[in-house]
Amino acid sequence: MKKVFIFLLLFFSFVTVYSQKIIRADRADRLISQASPVTIFEHANYTGTSKALGVGQFLLSDFNDITSSIKVSPGYAAVIYEHADAGGGYGIAVDLLEDRANLTDLNFNDITSYVIVFATKKPPLYWVRNRMVNGQFVPGHWERERANPQPLSSNNVAIVAPPLPPNVTVVTATAMQVNGPTTTITTLGTFTPDASSLWDKANKDQLGIIGNDYRGIEEIGSACFQRASNNAAIPDNLNFWYPQINTRDHRNILFKRTLSGKVVKAHQVNIQGTFADFDVNIDIEPLPNYSYLLTQAHPREYTGLMSMQYNASKISLENILTKPPWAWESGSGKADCESETDKEEFTRLEAEIAPEYWPQGNHKYGRSALADMCLIRTGKNICVYGPWIYDKGHCCHPEIHPAEQIWWSEPQDRAVKYNLNVFCDASKRFWWRKQMDDGTKLRPWAAPPIKGVFAIAFEVPLNQTAAANGQVTKKFEVSNIEHYNVIEYPNADQTYNLLYQGTTLVSFIPHNNAFKVSYENVGLKPGTNIVRGFLVIETSVGVVTQVATSITVAQGTSFVKITIPPNSDPDKVDQRYEDRFFKKEDGRYMFSILQTDVRNPLPGQVIGMMQ
Repeated sequence: MKKVFIFLLLFFSFVTVYSQKIIRADRADRLISQASPVTIFEHANYTGTSKALGVGQFLLSDFNDITSSIKVSPGYAAVIYEHADAGGGYGIAVDLLEDRANLTDLNFNDITSYVIVFATKKPPLYWVRNRMVNGQFVPGHWERERANPQPLSSNNVAIVAPPLPPNVTVVTATAMQVNGPTTTITTLGTFTPDASSLWDKANKDQLGIIGNDYRGIEEIGSACFQRASNNAAIPDNLNFWYPQINTRDHRNILFKRTLSGKVVKAHQVNIQGTFADFDVNIDIEPLPNYSYLLTQAHPREYTGLMSMQYNASKISLENILTKPPWAWESGSGKADCESETDKEEFTRLEAEIAPEYWPQGNHKYGRSALADMCLIRTGKNICVYGPWIYDKGHCCHPEIHPAEQIWWSEPQDRAVKYNLNVFCDASKRFWWRKQMDDGTKLRPWAAPPIKGVFAIAFEVPLNQTAAANGQVTKKFEVSNIEHYNVIEYPNADQTYNLLYQGTTLVSFIPHNNAFKVSYENVGLKPGTNIVRGFLVIETSVGVVTQVATSITVAQGTSFVKITIPPNSDPDKVDQRYEDRFFKKEDGRYMFSILQTDVRNPLPGQVIGMMQ
């Protein structure tokens, strides 16, 4: 009996210990599954913007070529590739089974374009990483677990694979036929990786829209812009606004940028006198993917221009008549850039635009309407587009100025409402080449007309039982808010439809002649019956008119006649005389688009919004 008791005691002890091991293993497995298998970081030592990746394959459309460190949870592998195409990753590659604080060690800093994440064990198989055997490279592969496994030392060193060639894939391209306002899909192909990258960027970061950079980068001049002072003590040719140079961008050009972020505050400035300013200012805290507009911008700096402005502001009639110069009090301007407010301002960017030149202008509605609408967006996301610059009169603060495109979107019942705005800055500060100085390229940043491209991402599920239920149509319909000097196109006020197999997938209703319309980058999302693409609308505001073909100018002691042909390009005329040959006017278009789902009518059905 005693032996039986001892046996039972040992048996239950073994069961208890074994059960606890199972529970601990299960808890460990659950902890691994709850954590992100892989996280990539913008900077070394796991800092900067990060992106969590689950198990799967990832084209890094919004994180391309910026990964500098990586965390890999135990039990997982991350294969990172230098390049990507429609078939996946290629170029050099490395399989990582552990954290890497600095990918520079593997010559993999800022070059990752594609990542595959997977668990390293698929019993009875386990992953054996890239390795060198007798001087020969052996690529990573799956092996069956052995009774006598290979030494751990052979599986704990990261080895970079030789470059892989691009993948050979066959991708059916979408073919479309355009007939007036009707675009018909004749062959529905695959949604391409490039289109997918744009689509993801629009929906994840930019409220469903790509702005003017949908057509590619828009170069601006490298010279800065001057500003009139309205003060006799300060000359009118001071250089105020300078284009930003991204220290990590090796292209030798300067171009306009998109900023996406959260509105901190919005207001209309009303500064009279010296350096008069009546712009609408929107302070925006950038989203992580746009934080470089702060972190890689010109640092906070107190400039000689600010010192001059500060000292000149002391020259008032009261000071001159009542006090010695050393006792003059400053009426405006800043003595330094070291206050807590100054430092706080460098946690956000300022988007500035003058919808009209108040108080001289007589079309004032745009300014107050924009300020009010943006004020309502406080704490919510917004996107702006324009030159990325810094203001030497404002501690070299980073700005999008002038913000020629401003947009946001929000759900509305079962619909989506897009608020879209395009402006030609009315301050007249950025119109003429002779206003530019201290640079090599005299190319105005905001001369009229200003184009506004809005590429709106859409997706429509193909109804496999359309004969019974009807096909859903995405309908986009325009409502005007306010406009001035909007360019019109003849016969543009039509309904623009995208058709497939005789059924309307998308329709756009402008209710005016203000738009050029197209459907672009259309394709079937791989592995689904969902059609994705972009509704691309383009509108333009502001007017430039040639008012003369000849002028007379003084040269020394004589006068010379200068002649240009009709319909000349303002940028080809001598900048000293551009404003004598041409008249430029500002403009703006503020409108909204309501996206709703509608079913196509079938016999016996009534069309209407989906409920």
